[in-house]
Amino acid sequence: MSLKIEGESTIRCEHKFRAMGGEFQLLCFPQTHLSKHDVISIFKKAEEEVHRIQSKLTDFCDSPFNRVNDFAGIKPVKVDNEIFNLVKRSLQISKASKGVFDISFASVGHIWRKAKNDGRTLSFLERTQAQAHIDYRKIKLNHLTKTIYLPHEQMRIGLGGIGKGYAVDYVYEFLKKEGIINFYVNGSGDIRVHSHNSAPRPWRIGIRNPLSKDSSKSIGVIQLSKGSVASSGGYIHFNEHEKNQADHHIINPKNGCSNDEIIATTVIADDAITSDTTATILMNLCVKDALLYLNKHKFIGFIIDKYGQSHLSQKALKSFGL
Repeated sequence: MSLKIEGESTIRCEHKFRAMGGEFQLLCFPQTHLSKHDVISIFKKAEEEVHRIQSKLTDFCDSPFNRVNDFAGIKPVKVDNEIFNLVKRSLQISKASKGVFDISFASVGHIWRKAKNDGRTLSFLERTQAQAHIDYRKIKLNHLTKTIYLPHEQMRIGLGGIGKGYAVDYVYEFLKKEGIINFYVNGSGDIRVHSHNSAPRPWRIGIRNPLSKDSSKSIGVIQLSKGSVASSGGYIHFNEHEKNQADHHIINPKNGCSNDEIIATTVIADDAITSDTTATILMNLCVKDALLYLNKHKFIGFIIDKYGQSHLSQKALKSFGL
């Protein structure tokens, strides 16, 4: 779900590129110690890093990460530290969320994607058979050999719920290291911003209206000086066999289907991995449990249900003065 920067200045330094299934936008205002040429050069290096991450972590084609899926049920696959540590972080989030976040959702996700490309929807039987292989606890990590093993031939893992957040955090740290200040990184709605102490104002980030087909329509604006904000959601498509069942790319690991009670979520956190994965977790809960999750972890966040009603966390209500 898209977020955007409000009130952009014409004197900004900006770089846009396509990656990871969407658009990345890097933005900063004039730097006293760097020329615009220098900034754009650094932005292009950051773009190269995003493409490197995409090539390594994609499960849409051959990649170092996807070799784990290729050898599911056959043998452990040795991976580098970057892949190993990200999968390890994913499993930690799975444990903390009691399996509501689970990278083995791809056991259903891969066949859902193929069915979508073929112009059909998955049958209940197909979902049920594939859902049996969703269980993060069965993913075997060997810390000594740096290998990952999936014990079932039909089991698959995918980083769709964490990969862009990781890329945004990586670019954020890269730009800081290169000396950029007062900047904005947007990876298809996963946003992280940096503000110097002398910055004149916070970043103004518009939250897209999930009930409108017009991506330029916003339901509100968040002001953010530091940290990350991410939104998750999907325009609901209904299964032709089950008219009341939502059918989109966010798959609930608990049942292999898409929830339809919540249509959009937004979360503010310190880093993009946290905001990204939390926004996904909320999509797989009912309204009541989503609010409980936000409040338990003291997140600023809100959700929009299928009736268009907004629900804010306790910390969000306090922050917005409500």
